[in-house]
Amino acid sequence: MKPLRNIRLVLAFDGTSYHGWQIQKNQETVQGELREAIREITGEPTCPVGSGRTDAGTHARGYVASFATVSTIAAPNLVRALNSRLPPDIRILSAREVPADFHARRSARSKVYRYQIYRGTVMPPHLAREFFHYPYPVQMERMEQAAALFVGPHDFASFAAKGGGRKNTVRHIYGCRLKSTGRRLALTVEGNGFLHHMIRNMIGTLLELGRGQMTMPAFEALFDRRDRTQAGFTAPAHGLILLKVRY
Repeated sequence: MKPLRNIRLVLAFDGTSYHGWQIQKNQETVQGELREAIREITGEPTCPVGSGRTDAGTHARGYVASFATVSTIAAPNLVRALNSRLPPDIRILSAREVPADFHARRSARSKVYRYQIYRGTVMPPHLAREFFHYPYPVQMERMEQAAALFVGPHDFASFAAKGGGRKNTVRHIYGCRLKSTGRRLALTVEGNGFLHHMIRNMIGTLLELGRGQMTMPAFEALFDRRDRTQAGFTAPAHGLILLKVRY
């Protein structure tokens, strides 16, 4: 009997056409496309495990997945073979064999996301798929001060999706930086985990603060209030990119 190998993949994808990572009935998903490509290459009905869910329309630069196989195809050759079967908006960047106890989701220590905003009057078409257009004046200093307050262990119930159902809403944010470059604005966040819509609600709240629609005391109180209705709007998914998963 052939030995079972554990393969780790790093993917990049444009999530515009997909209903997120996780397989869902009657929906096109990244996991579904990858599962079919693996089946075509190896002949095995295995299902790849992802490093976490992504919202419909969210993108990735360094998403990690793993799957078990008895195939003897060398890992570098798997990259070429899988890319030949996958649609062009999903690419395998690398593949390597890892120990049997590696798990793309359970082994992850942190994830790094970036939310991108374009603040100019007219959105350049080539940026439209990965930037949220927000052409309004904001007070950057207030937003930067508020972004720094996300760092540390906090209860993020006020920033979770309504009806998320998570009993434990405490997450540890290791870094949170807001950077403005010309007309572009980016929020980069690293944490040990994220609630559904959490980053999109964080950026929506920062923008409302920056426009003067929320006071700093009200912002600071969100962690204790644990009330989603008190936080800002949910920013669109297409501005969110998973940059990296750390192990």
